[in-house]
Amino acid sequence: MKKKRSALSTAGTGIFTIVGIVYILPILIVLMNSFKKKVYINKQPFQLPDGKTMAGLENYMTAIDKYNLLSAVGWTVFITVGSVLVILVCTSAWYITRVKSKFTKMLYLLCVFSMVVPFQMVMFTLSLVADRTGLRTPWGIIIIYLGFGAGLAVFMFCGFVKSIPIEIEEAA
Repeated sequence: MKKKRSALSTAGTGIFTIVGIVYILPILIVLMNSFKKKVYINKQPFQLPDGKTMAGLENYMTAIDKYNLLSAVGWTVFITVGSVLVILVCTSAWYITRVKSKFTKMLYLLCVFSMVVPFQMVMFTLSLVADRTGLRTPWGIIIIYLGFGAGLAVFMFCGFVKSIPIEIEEAA
């Protein structure tokens, strides 16, 4: 029995190691190519940089100076943290879970149904509405992300609140 588990464990470890390498390999290739000159990224994408192809940190300096990389990273962090905070604050699911009425049931179903619609179906309409309503700012993007993240957040929070016994809430 131990040999069977050991063989299964070894096989599982091997499979997950291969899967991990497959997932990490593209990241390593991009990182490796970031140190090459532009011409050699397309000509020799899988070769390690050598003396002829090496650009060093020049590509990173160009990205920081010419393309304002640090500002882009800052805005990305702002939008991500802001979106998560707004979603957490706006999607408190205690009311939907604990108050049993037709309104809360419909609200829950509406939130869950919003997860069924794929982003590709609404992206063109969403970009048009964002243009016309002035939501093409970092603050507007946070509002848009709230619309897309609220359904999943309500679904997850309702599942969590349902797992808490009513007695614990009453005791608090």
